[in-house]
Amino acid sequence: MARPPRISRPLVAMRLALRQRVIYADTDQMGVVYHGTYPRFLEAARVEFMRALGHTYAATEAQGLGMPLTDLGIAYMAPARYDDIVSVHVGVVELSFARLRFGYHLTVEPGDRAGLTAPLTVLFAETCHCCIVLADGRPTRFPDDLRATLLPLANPSPTPD
Repeated sequence: MARPPRISRPLVAMRLALRQRVIYADTDQMGVVYHGTYPRFLEAARVEFMRALGHTYAATEAQGLGMPLTDLGIAYMAPARYDDIVSVHVGVVELSFARLRFGYHLTVEPGDRAGLTAPLTVLFAETCHCCIVLADGRPTRFPDDLRATLLPLANPSPTPD
């Protein structure tokens, strides 16, 4: 059985990384976002978060390194629906030489759903990543420039493992 995500509320400073309109392809027959769609929203937000900080996955891969997902935890709080605009906030929960953990808070803001007058929390999530050498899949340290950018954003006292 998968463990629940470590966060159930924002524990770190988060930045708005993505605003995405929900389209029909994102929903199930009931018109709510299918649970398997949310990881795509999280990935898109993580990519934009990193890009805004001056780091792209393409540049990391050009260095011969990859940052595969090793763990994903999502706590669903309320459904997003067709035609909502979801806002995905991202923060760095933990950064060590071997592990990078992001936290996410996905919301629908007032004005982004008809009749919504207060922010709606849709989910809290975390992803954990390691760094590998692409040529052989061996684990390695995160690049120094990436660590220098992300370390100031990391939670000073991460939640225990």
